[in-house]
Amino acid sequence: MVPRAAALLLALLTAPLAAEVRDLKAFFQQRCAVCHGADGSGRGPNGTRLGGRNLADGRWLARQDPAQLAASILKGRGPMPGFRRQLSEAEVRRLLTEVLRPLARKKP
Repeated sequence: MVPRAAALLLALLTAPLAAEVRDLKAFFQQRCAVCHGADGSGRGPNGTRLGGRNLADGRWLARQDPAQLAASILKGRGPMPGFRRQLSEAEVRRLLTEVLRPLARKKP
């Protein structure tokens, strides 16, 4: 039998980290879609008024430096607030690859 402390340690080491399991699609829908739109088009409820960027524009997204996009998300840009308190740098990189890039691949 495995001692209880060793079993607990094994369970903790194999458990996914919070950053790995966070649903970034839900984060986008809750925090970003209000300006960028659920489809990333920039046509969210506040998108027109505040100038929400069309993140679904694949040509625009392809020209962007991922490090600069991450910095904009963390620090904010123009009327967009920064999300440094809500997202880690690793989560922002995942947001870019798992949420924003797929939005740009979809055809309207």
